[in-house]
Amino acid sequence: MLRIAFIAPFGLGQKTTVWARILPLARFLARQGHAVTLLIPPWDTPKDAGKVGEDGGVQVINVALTGGILATVLRLIHHLDAFQPQIVHIVKPRAHAGLVQWWLWQRRLRQRWGRKPSPRILLDVDDWEQAWAAINHYHPLVARFLAWQEEWGIRHADAITAASHWLVDRVQQYTPQIPVFYLPNGVADDFGAQRAPRILDFGLKETEPSTLAQIVREEQVLFVSRYVEVAPAWLAEFWCALVQRRPRARLTVFGDPLEAGRRELFQQSMTTLCPTAADKVTWPAYDTALAQKLYTESVCAIFPSQKSPLHEAKCSVRLATTLLRGLPVVASAVGEQTYYGAAGAAHLVPADSSATEFATQVAAVLAAPAMQVTLRQQARQHLLDSYNWEKLGAQLEQFYGEILG
Repeated sequence: MLRIAFIAPFGLGQKTTVWARILPLARFLARQGHAVTLLIPPWDTPKDAGKVGEDGGVQVINVALTGGILATVLRLIHHLDAFQPQIVHIVKPRAHAGLVQWWLWQRRLRQRWGRKPSPRILLDVDDWEQAWAAINHYHPLVARFLAWQEEWGIRHADAITAASHWLVDRVQQYTPQIPVFYLPNGVADDFGAQRAPRILDFGLKETEPSTLAQIVREEQVLFVSRYVEVAPAWLAEFWCALVQRRPRARLTVFGDPLEAGRRELFQQSMTTLCPTAADKVTWPAYDTALAQKLYTESVCAIFPSQKSPLHEAKCSVRLATTLLRGLPVVASAVGEQTYYGAAGAAHLVPADSSATEFATQVAAVLAAPAMQVTLRQQARQHLLDSYNWEKLGAQLEQFYGEILG
């Protein structure tokens, strides 16, 4: 049995890394008989401060936030010392988690011969944090500090787990001597064998034939977006081109923008460049209940993406979820989207394709029901074969054993 501690960078709020990536891995390790604890500095969910609980065999500790950053870091260290882990897995080399990594490394350097060996320090990277500085509008000093944390953390770990091939390559450029393990985001087989046919979930009454006819005529295209994947003009050009090819299409841009005013910028661009079809686009904010409805109602989903470190580094949980839900996907072959969409799981479009070329590929999928069925089947098979959490958790467990020697 191993004693494993994960140090989170933030709480179980809107950010997905901890609940969508770390908790599934931690639960798997706990099921294998390991003692696993997750330590959280819940600065983004302050109502959770001080709460201690259990999740799937994992002890979850939200430390108190009083006293500032240093006091919070000292509390994390205190809980680590009480738990005495063999492995400390730092989740993202930034903020509180990055400071804990720095503290542990400095303490290791100061240890005298004959003392109990310090735990192995692993680092998990699932994004290139420096690419977010401009989007998050960090003060230059904050941006520089976080960049230093990221680079220092990569160079000062016993091993690294990376969520994308791009991150594996980047890490190896910094530290070719440190073991790096490719560990993408996974999926759980809890959505049923197939999604229900679109028309069955509307709950229409026999007295609503006009509404039924409208739904049958329309082809809803879903774009799950944070408004950073493509430029506003790109999306407007794409939509104009798609409506020319598929007049029955409707577009739903679903999600919350990472930058204030970003949604309005997209809407303005759509109205300017594609005025005749702008009224066929809806822009709902993210909502869990609405997500289920959209997965059922839509004919296909799109994941266009510009080729940049921001998009190549990430491993999209939303793309994996959409594929597993049985919604046919058209995606740019950028970063991990290429790997999630491999083996026919998604209809991949070359990364350098124009908006019009992307629209042509989406129109081809909308016009081919047989292709949609094939995409659904191949997506489910590919994800459950290559990305299920049980398989990824077992690989991580083996990697831990190799690091401990």
